[in-house]
Amino acid sequence: MSNLSILTRLSILSVALLVILVGSNLFLSNRLTQNAETIALEAEVVSRMTTANAASKSFGDLKFWLADLAVSLLTLSERNAEAARTSLMESLGKIEEYEPERVALINQELDLLMKEALLAVDAYTDNRRVIGNSLMAKTRVHIQTIDNHLSEIVSRLEAESLAQSRAGLTSARETVNLSLYIIAGATLVGLLLTVLVLRSIRTPLMRLVAAMRSITKGDHQVAIPPAGRDEIGEMTRTLTLFRDSLIERDRLAQEREDAQAEARLAQEKLLEAIEAVTDAFALYDADDRLIVSNSKYREMYNYLGLSIEKGISYETIISAAVEKKMIVAAQANADQWLKERIERHRNPTGPYEHLRADGQWLRINEQKTTDGGIVGVFTDITEAKARETELGEMVDRLAEARDVAMKATKTKSQFLANMSHELRTPLNAVIGITEMLEEDAIDDGDEDLIEPLQRISRAGKHLLKLINDILDLSKIEAGKMELHVEKFDLASVVRECVDMAEPLTTPNNNRIEVTLPDNLPQMVSDVTRVRQVIFNLVSNACKFTENGTVGITVHQDTDGSVEIAVSDTGIGMTPEQLERLFSDFSQADSSTTRKYGGTGLGLAISQRFCRMMGGDVTVESVPGTGSVFRVRLPLEIPARLETEEIDSELLPRLSVSGDPGSDVVLVVDDDPVARDILRKFLETEGYAVATASNGEEGLVQARKLRPALITLDVVMPGKDGWSLLQDLKDDAELREIPVLMVSIVDDKHKGFSLGVADYMTKPVDRKRLLTLLERYKLNGSGGNVLIVEDDGATRQLMRRIFVSEGWRVREAVNGRTGLELVRNAIPDLILLDLIMPEMDGFEFVDAIKSIPEARGVPVVVITGADLSDEDRRRLNGGVKQIIQKSADGTPSFLDEVRRYVGRHLATQSSQTGEAE
Repeated sequence: MSNLSILTRLSILSVALLVILVGSNLFLSNRLTQNAETIALEAEVVSRMTTANAASKSFGDLKFWLADLAVSLLTLSERNAEAARTSLMESLGKIEEYEPERVALINQELDLLMKEALLAVDAYTDNRRVIGNSLMAKTRVHIQTIDNHLSEIVSRLEAESLAQSRAGLTSARETVNLSLYIIAGATLVGLLLTVLVLRSIRTPLMRLVAAMRSITKGDHQVAIPPAGRDEIGEMTRTLTLFRDSLIERDRLAQEREDAQAEARLAQEKLLEAIEAVTDAFALYDADDRLIVSNSKYREMYNYLGLSIEKGISYETIISAAVEKKMIVAAQANADQWLKERIERHRNPTGPYEHLRADGQWLRINEQKTTDGGIVGVFTDITEAKARETELGEMVDRLAEARDVAMKATKTKSQFLANMSHELRTPLNAVIGITEMLEEDAIDDGDEDLIEPLQRISRAGKHLLKLINDILDLSKIEAGKMELHVEKFDLASVVRECVDMAEPLTTPNNNRIEVTLPDNLPQMVSDVTRVRQVIFNLVSNACKFTENGTVGITVHQDTDGSVEIAVSDTGIGMTPEQLERLFSDFSQADSSTTRKYGGTGLGLAISQRFCRMMGGDVTVESVPGTGSVFRVRLPLEIPARLETEEIDSELLPRLSVSGDPGSDVVLVVDDDPVARDILRKFLETEGYAVATASNGEEGLVQARKLRPALITLDVVMPGKDGWSLLQDLKDDAELREIPVLMVSIVDDKHKGFSLGVADYMTKPVDRKRLLTLLERYKLNGSGGNVLIVEDDGATRQLMRRIFVSEGWRVREAVNGRTGLELVRNAIPDLILLDLIMPEMDGFEFVDAIKSIPEARGVPVVVITGADLSDEDRRRLNGGVKQIIQKSADGTPSFLDEVRRYVGRHLATQSSQTGEAE
């Protein structure tokens, strides 16, 4: 109850008493109303009984006057009898309401009585006494019946009246008794509530008064009763606050005394610390008067002959120093320097240095305090200045060395990039000729040559891998390594790596166990680099494990990353070996290199790739037990797309009219979700959009609508994106329409962005080349192929492959010769090297565009060179850009659309203007 205020408690008490009073009155009123109803019912019964008695009396009068009429035959008796009957009928009419059946019987008997009585009177009048007596005898029977009925009615009403009277008396007595009980109970409850309310007020109030008396006597630890939510609780909280304030006052007084003591001690220690400082120290107040300084500061001005004591002004000290010509910078113009120095002292702008006449260099660092004073630290930097001079000379020498090293690094990178072609070209000849000789040996059944040739092939491929690793490492160091971001299935990549590594398990009798989660999401990263990292780790595990297990476990973390753990039960590594594990050209130790081989580049490159993708590689290992390499990569890294700014005036709202020349964007994609996403992106920007679900439909739509822009998926069933692109470029009316390739970026990114038919690197993979030839066969058989390649061995290898597949081959040693051959006869396919004398592959691609008949000829680039962005721009054909297919790539995609639609419309406008 203490949670309620006193006013609330008193109000509750008053309301409770009022409720009891009103309730008891309502109850008694209800009971009195019931008694009144009982009395009313009793009165009604009495009224009915009166009516019944009146009917009985009227019937008695009727009996009398009928008997008198029979004897006297007087007319007066007849009228009286009729009046008595009328009175009887009125009474019976009232009784009929509650005794209808009995009244009906009485009326029936009455009618018979009157009939027979009148017949008897008539008999007496005619002196037929015997008949009259007989009829009167019959009337007595009817009279007796009616009397019985009336008597029963009166008896029943008397009994009912008596019962109602008794019930009314009983109810009245009960009401009186109950009212007494209610009054007693209400009185008791009221007293109890009053006691409780007064007790809830008086008890905490007395406790509070006792606590107040104790506090006033100085007992600050006295227990104060808990504070409720009423007025006494407010008083309790006030008293608690008062007591706490007294305690806090005492505590603060004690702390003030302690603080003063500590301040005195701190001041003494501060003076000691200032004195112990190796630099000169001084503190001036807001009036520029010295407050405190150490002996170093005072020693600085011993030559002045002044007493550097508390209260002296800084202006006095520095003026004396200038007068003694101790400041070198002040000797030229003493007044001006003195003025600037005092101003800088009073408004410090940071540390500065000056030279004294005795050769001492000072660094002066002054700061303003919060109260307007100045604190200064004066450091002797004479030795530092001497070292700075020496360091400057050393920096100059190091800068020269750095420039030499940078030049060497650039030369190395350029050398490695240039050597890419020179290294891969002879390897192409070695691997290609070896494969040719191996085929001949297999055909001839010469078993003695097969195994050596296979060893030569393996060695060549191993050397190729080493060259690729070195080139990758050099590109990473030069900052030229690019990531090609796409969405892919990580589980599929892991399984591919396992399939690739399966042959590596056989020599050491190992097995590979893979653990993949069921709901592993797709990854957005560079699939080639991810695959390379996983394969490097798996191949290493297979190499250093014998008769054991290599495990691959993929785990998705909650922070948006994925962990790929590659474990083995191999030789393991010591902590010292782990320290140099990821160094270039380094393995665990020399014995490992001698026994297991390898260059030590795989792990170094893998770690660099992971860090480029926003992750890392870590390792845990126990000698003799095995190792666990953990690759942690983000599930998604942003794609790097270039966009251009264009004039917004070149972006009019487009509408689909269906007529040739209408400005629409045509979206060609077999994925309905991708089409819907692109359509929404473009429509949101105000563009009109037409869609096609395959290449054939896209070509029909393009010819029908003549769109301002076409977005084209690469991989589609039937006519794929590249085939459709070729058809568009073969059509004179459609070839000028800008095309945006919207595709998942994969290993073909570089080749496809060239605008050529395909892209291969040297040494040429025989199987891939055969697969490529199948795509360009004419009617199931080979056609005419032109090989433009300066390396004879490469030409010989490719000629052999093409001839074996039924193709007719022509060869050119450079681009100029190849261009002449194209003019003489248009080939069905061109294989083109990029690095050639006289006319290289870049110039050849530009020149072939001038031959209208050759524009549709597919060109497959085969080169050992690493292409730069400039190289790709030079080779760019009908493909304007390849954009990553992604639901969140809206800004980059729309930038491309705006750029090319704007250019297309601007070109159309200019052509229209020229025509006009």
